[in-house]
Amino acid sequence: MGQYRFIKGDHITEDLMEKPNEFFQSMIRFSLGNEELAVGLALCLSLNNEDLNTKTRMLLHPEEINTGSSYTSDIHRRSFLNGRIAGKMAINKVFPDIPSAACRIITGSIGRPVIGDLPRHYGISIANNESWNAGLCFPLSVPMGIDVETITEKNRAIIPSILSSREKDLCSSKGDPLELTHLLWTAKEAAGKAIGLGFRVPTEWYEIESVETLRTEPQLIRQCCFKNLSVFTTLSVEIHGVMLSIAFPAENNLSQTMIRLLQ
Repeated sequence: MGQYRFIKGDHITEDLMEKPNEFFQSMIRFSLGNEELAVGLALCLSLNNEDLNTKTRMLLHPEEINTGSSYTSDIHRRSFLNGRIAGKMAINKVFPDIPSAACRIITGSIGRPVIGDLPRHYGISIANNESWNAGLCFPLSVPMGIDVETITEKNRAIIPSILSSREKDLCSSKGDPLELTHLLWTAKEAAGKAIGLGFRVPTEWYEIESVETLRTEPQLIRQCCFKNLSVFTTLSVEIHGVMLSIAFPAENNLSQTMIRLLQ
């Protein structure tokens, strides 16, 4: 296993709690051996039509704009564009000298987003729902995934249908069951993106064995460990009624570095 060393980074929650209606961008830099790496994060509310059109023209590649225009459903079009914009903002934190419209986020062979036109080997993970959008730009040597979900009562009956008996017990014994079901759901989704297969594999792959509290101040940060997918772990934080989870390789010193992104 590699030895990761934290170099510098921005905290996610302090600024975001004060400016919930603006784009939030954050980045950490860390070293792996003699190589310096970076992870970029962007999180924002979905844009209204005017701002969406403006950001689309500013940040998206012509091919991305054409793809967005091809959707017949306005909901799907807005979801695609908002997600791509969040992805571009995450890329911008790692590659600030590259114009956002000059690089493309394309759809890969198995449906996952892939970055084109970058000088270094980096990946992108995108997540969105009706209100929130998140992008994570990461080195391909350290595969990661992100998911975001609004904590809402309408999911109380939906999410448990994909949970194992053990996971349901975790939700009832660790605190607020509604919050924890969203934590487990986003952790599973993030892990699926990190390994690049999503839920094309049996759901048992993503069974969560334990949930551990790593930090309580200034923000509650929890870690999920998987029963079968032991090479990955997730960190989760709740912000403004939204659960955000990031999956990455399960190495302890990397976990301590990634905490800097969320604390």
